[in-house]
Amino acid sequence: MVVVKTATASAYAHINSELHMESGRVLRYVAPQSLNANLSDHQQVALLAQEKRQLFGDAADESEKWAGVNDLCCALDNIVEIDHETDLFKGKSILEVGFTSGLPAAYALQHQAASATLFCHDKTQMESFVKPTMRRNNIRNNIKFITCDIEDLKEKLKGQKFDIILAPELVNTDQKYYEQIYEMLEAALTDNGIIFFSGRTHYRHCDGNMPAMLDLVKSKNQFDAIDRLCGQRVDTTPWKVVQLIRKMR
Repeated sequence: MVVVKTATASAYAHINSELHMESGRVLRYVAPQSLNANLSDHQQVALLAQEKRQLFGDAADESEKWAGVNDLCCALDNIVEIDHETDLFKGKSILEVGFTSGLPAAYALQHQAASATLFCHDKTQMESFVKPTMRRNNIRNNIKFITCDIEDLKEKLKGQKFDIILAPELVNTDQKYYEQIYEMLEAALTDNGIIFFSGRTHYRHCDGNMPAMLDLVKSKNQFDAIDRLCGQRVDTTPWKVVQLIRKMR
């Protein structure tokens, strides 16, 4: 199973850029496109369309995954800097899954997270974008990189649990995988842990979407869901950022 399909990293140019957030915080990254909020979605798609080789043949699909990373980082920045939850990551263990870029984990480590584990099913993506992004943010300690199929992640983690799970574009896949995704997240989360994940309310290339995942979460009756999107993006099929916390028993 592939949670979020990713075009082969070698199919894209490598862009060194910076993500400037509302608070003034800056994250440096390596990606196949700029996450500059001043660029329209059309401009972002045009940038990707200039590349000659596309694994899945659709620049828009790849572009929206990076936009989902942008929105998750924006939401985290709002929580920490605007809502003043400054100790959100302090001393916490972090797991980044979903469409892994390294940016959410880098943000957490810059805000005193104790450690971060980054999972990516694609080795080329990990070597071309994720690891260089961590280096560009001067993060070299207390990080672990895991590359394997999602089915093998539980074995790789060896029972390790995390205080915070960051999962951009988690829902960007077919709904038939949602049960497995949910079980993986629930098993990897500490009793008092938090999950942040992002995704669109609709995708045209798969039947997954945020409402469907939230319906599954509700049916399990184990988590409360909180809308955390920073609210800057206007779109006909908008992104949402959701925080999950375990229900009080």
